[in-house]
Amino acid sequence: MNSLKEEGCGKNRECSECTVRNSVMHTFETGENIYKKEGKLDILTNGRPTPIHFLISTILIKQNNESMVLLIADDITEQKIAEKKVLEASVKAEKAIQQYADIFENVRIGFYIYYLENLDDDRTLRLMAANPAASDITGVPNEVILGKTLDEIFPGLREKDIPQTYAEVVRTGQSKVLEDIYYGDERVLENTFSVKVFPLPNNCVGVAFDNITERKKEQEAMLQAKLTAEDANRTKSEFISNMSHELRTPLTSIIGFSDLLICENFGTLNESQKKYISNVLRSGKHLLKLINDLLDFSKIEAGKMELILEEFAIQDTINEIKETMMPLAMKKEIELNYSINVENPIIVADSVKFKQILYNLVSNAIKFTDQGGSVTMGINTTDEIISVFVKDSGIGISIDYQDKLFNPFYQVDSSNAREYEGTGLGLALVDKFVEMHGGNIWVDSEVGNGSTFTFRIPIAFENKSF
Repeated sequence: MNSLKEEGCGKNRECSECTVRNSVMHTFETGENIYKKEGKLDILTNGRPTPIHFLISTILIKQNNESMVLLIADDITEQKIAEKKVLEASVKAEKAIQQYADIFENVRIGFYIYYLENLDDDRTLRLMAANPAASDITGVPNEVILGKTLDEIFPGLREKDIPQTYAEVVRTGQSKVLEDIYYGDERVLENTFSVKVFPLPNNCVGVAFDNITERKKEQEAMLQAKLTAEDANRTKSEFISNMSHELRTPLTSIIGFSDLLICENFGTLNESQKKYISNVLRSGKHLLKLINDLLDFSKIEAGKMELILEEFAIQDTINEIKETMMPLAMKKEIELNYSINVENPIIVADSVKFKQILYNLVSNAIKFTDQGGSVTMGINTTDEIISVFVKDSGIGISIDYQDKLFNPFYQVDSSNAREYEGTGLGLALVDKFVEMHGGNIWVDSEVGNGSTFTFRIPIAFENKSF
């Protein structure tokens, strides 16, 4: 015990608090060696005490009837400082956890809480707390990594700038969301994670994360399925278009020759012949309409349908529809009316498609109206919008089916409706044509009390393609 020690700590060599002196004396007096006993000295630096932590080992040596003690001291000051920081950080993290204790322990997503020891050094991010779900998600036991730095736990995150991001959140107090973080190492299986980083008190940062690998796979599978479905739909549309053209050419000839025959241009027909040819003509026209509907729908699906806009009087279209549909209405003794609140309104639209809209709505109304009923076409206008309705006294539509009426190929599946022929394309085309004109369509109906279909479009529409 030389004078340097006395000068260094400011205490004399007889001090009873001196760990060094007491350890040496214990070995002298008892003969027992001491192995790594922890001690502390306050060394005076510029008149101020500076704590020095050490581990002391003593070994008794006897030689020539003399006893000596070999003293070995290991400086552990840096280690004790680090342990103190960890303890302080742990206390701070515990305070942060207490605010969200129930959520932290029971939530299914992973939670880590890091403490940034040095605000200017993201390498001092140290893991202070982790919830059970974190271990389940990463596969790394929490007890193995608690107290370690982020670089020690997940070294590969530095190349993704993750530590820098965590430290920035601590410094700025601004949360960040990191999507689709792909990571894996010798302990963590390669997965995709969604991460939210948020500031906590006392220089702590919370990290909430979840494994979204399966979700990403499902999204990719759904995207692939969507692309496959779109490709199949395009193929279907092309097939329908090609087949429709192939069918329409001979069908047009059948209808044309049947029309010539029924007019007796090639000679007189008896009643049976007239009946059969009339059936051929009627069926041919019906089939041609279906083919035309298919062609129109395939064009719409392919994005190749265009509007040919022109100015025309609605009254002329109404009269034409009434004239066309009157024979069908008379056959069922249905009263066909129209109601217009202004005199011969003029609009800018595709007159052919406008006519198709009305034709499909009126023919549907007649089809689903019983003998002796009524069908009314009506028009109301404002300065910018024209509203058209077709009202019938028919069988009505259950509210359960109304939201599906405008789906392609859909027909109301009930004993009342299934007896009527059709493909389910008419209303789907009506919906698309109205949409192309920048409008919308809806139905008001209840079973047994008829239906009213109403559509609204701008009086002067400008968009020419769909």
